[in-house]
Amino acid sequence: MFKKVLFLLSLFISCDLFASEDCSRFKFNPDVNVNYINDNNISIKKSDENLIGKLGYVESGIKYGVKYMIVPIMVKGGFCISLRSVDVDIKIPENNIVIDKRLKDNTCAYNIVLQHEKDHIKNKHDIIQSNLENIKTSVLNASSSINPIFIEKESDIEENKEKIYNQLKNHKDVINIIDKIKQELQNGDENIDFRGDIYNVWQCKDFLEEMKNSDNITID
Repeated sequence: MFKKVLFLLSLFISCDLFASEDCSRFKFNPDVNVNYINDNNISIKKSDENLIGKLGYVESGIKYGVKYMIVPIMVKGGFCISLRSVDVDIKIPENNIVIDKRLKDNTCAYNIVLQHEKDHIKNKHDIIQSNLENIKTSVLNASSSINPIFIEKESDIEENKEKIYNQLKNHKDVINIIDKIKQELQNGDENIDFRGDIYNVWQCKDFLEEMKNSDNITID
């Protein structure tokens, strides 16, 4: 009886090894594309109410979308599913600049605040643009490290596609490039915020007359 159990166990181990080795033959060099969508649209509007503690801000963000193709290949005993391609779409939606309604159009203070917010938008675009090749390299390294997965049933393909995607997004190279971009964005925004634009605003005589009773005014 003991020998029979050992024999059956050895069969299971052999099947696992076979499946793993069989799938390794179907590993692709994945195609990786990074697409940056920037329509440069900027809308400028006045705040509905007086802004508290600041004169303007930008409504904006960065959206990342990932499309990936998994190829199922029929093999003895099941399927090998292998990563074939990855497309990363990076989009900065329409940038909305909001300026305190107390600032009259084309006045000294208005123009300083407007340029300040435009510089925040430019900082974001410049950093994404300068990192496109780094993003592609990071995603390529991550996708190339993902080995095909053996599954027995076709119905298990969808579940295992998610496992492959999780390997991709949690790969250290992908995490590192996202952290790098976040840090560069933060550094760039801080440089803009701390360069002294609010000092220049207070040099505007029309602004001084209208806002001299307000406290703690900054530009975001």
